[in-house]
Amino acid sequence: MTHTISTIPLLSPTPGIQRHLKVHRFGQERSGLKVYLQAALHADEWPGLLTLQHLIGLLKKVDQRGGINGEVVIVPYANPIGMDQRINGVVLGRHSFSAQGNFNRDWPDLSNVAIEAAEHSNSENKAPAIKQALKKAVGRLQKTTPLDELKAVLLHESIDADIVLDVHCDSEALTHIYCNKRQQTESLELAQDVACPVLLMEDMPDGNPFDSAQIKPWLAVEHLGVPMGCHSVTLELRGQSDVSDQLAKPDAEGILRFLARRGVISEAPTEIAAIEIQQSNLEAVDSVRSPGAGIIVWHKQLGDVVRQGETVASIVDPDADDPETGRSLVLARTTGILFSRERDVLVGPGDRIAKIAGNNNLENIYGGGLLSL
Repeated sequence: MTHTISTIPLLSPTPGIQRHLKVHRFGQERSGLKVYLQAALHADEWPGLLTLQHLIGLLKKVDQRGGINGEVVIVPYANPIGMDQRINGVVLGRHSFSAQGNFNRDWPDLSNVAIEAAEHSNSENKAPAIKQALKKAVGRLQKTTPLDELKAVLLHESIDADIVLDVHCDSEALTHIYCNKRQQTESLELAQDVACPVLLMEDMPDGNPFDSAQIKPWLAVEHLGVPMGCHSVTLELRGQSDVSDQLAKPDAEGILRFLARRGVISEAPTEIAAIEIQQSNLEAVDSVRSPGAGIIVWHKQLGDVVRQGETVASIVDPDADDPETGRSLVLARTTGILFSRERDVLVGPGDRIAKIAGNNNLENIYGGGLLSL
């Protein structure tokens, strides 16, 4: 058995309160590929919390049979700060109450560290020197605030990994994956293994989210001939309310299937039938916005193929004098799959209410990016 559990204490936010992170480790360090997984960095996104519990259970069984060939590190809840942010019984875990912004934005960019390590390495294989330098640099990161420290701890566990899966969810959605365009092939394999029907590709996301903190150092040394040293994606497991054993167990089995494909474990659940996957550039995703304030009435359901110009939803204005004229149509700007919808039905003007994955790049008429919120 190689399974160990570590408890990492975190800064106390106030007298009488103590936070910590739990880290599950399988396999031996540097025995093969290192895989890092975490859930609920946005602390009000629940499906990954249950999925990783199932995954830990599956890996324990694999470990008992001696089937761990690499190293797997799992942080089953990545953000105890956000999980404690409650107002009137509602967890608000996307943005920090300490005014430090979105928990999944503004992660450190260690590109210069990677460049310096690559330039000073005399080895043909520069990846080990780069990973060692990145690990040391993370150890020097500022830890002044609880959020600074949390980011430093999570990066310390993940920055030298070969594969990073950051598990999130949307409001209401199909399972979908955000990946770098350079990693389309391996991300498509992951999508097949977890039965994910939508793969969204980008050059580099807005706002320096967690997954880009893993990739940016390797993009920075691309011009030096150094191969990409980390496959890092954001895996969105449907919507906030999609939490059940019936969903989480197959999701965990899909991740296990992917780990077997990459040789990290020596066994996997039964293969599943191949599915059709919509592969879209982020520039081809229609970020559907509300034209005004009111109540959403949906005309299309998740998974529907929507044609350009079709009505996706109506916005009903409760303040209208005439119900016949107090209804605005929301039209699709592209042809594609409706893969995400807003769960809350009371919206304001300009609110994003849905996402449609299409094939043709669209004009950015709203400013910002798809991941700007």
